[in-house]
Amino acid sequence: MGAGKILAILGGLITILGTFVFALYGSTGIVGSGLGFALNIPDLFTDAEFFAVAIDIPVALFYVYLILFIIFLASGILQMVGAQSRAVGFIFSLFPLAVGLLFILLVYTEILGITSAFFAFFFIGEQFGDFFPILVKIGDLSLGVYLVLAGGVLGILSVFMERD
Repeated sequence: MGAGKILAILGGLITILGTFVFALYGSTGIVGSGLGFALNIPDLFTDAEFFAVAIDIPVALFYVYLILFIIFLASGILQMVGAQSRAVGFIFSLFPLAVGLLFILLVYTEILGITSAFFAFFFIGEQFGDFFPILVKIGDLSLGVYLVLAGGVLGILSVFMERD
């Protein structure tokens, strides 16, 4: 097995860990994670008009954003498919990379404004038993953001490695 396949599988696993097992941000009891977003999807679709008006974008664009974030939820698995197809690995490595950068820019800058702050609320959910998703704070963010970012970088690097 070549280095490209190993990095694609490793990148996918790290992305899944960062998305579903570790929290992206938060404090004990309430965290933002992929699991929280998955649980919020029905509410986001039914109240799409309210959310779109709140962040001053068209409803159709709000649905596009929702679909992109849903693809992010599946990107870890699709990154592992990238062990067989470089194109799939590259495309679905961009999603965790973008979401990781979104959260870093959200916390450390004001570049993205209120829209990105609003998207951070999509991921909010409660911790189950005050334990899961696991919250490991590193600075202002949590370990999940850095794992998602690392998974995206490994997935992109895998595209340029040999695939024996």
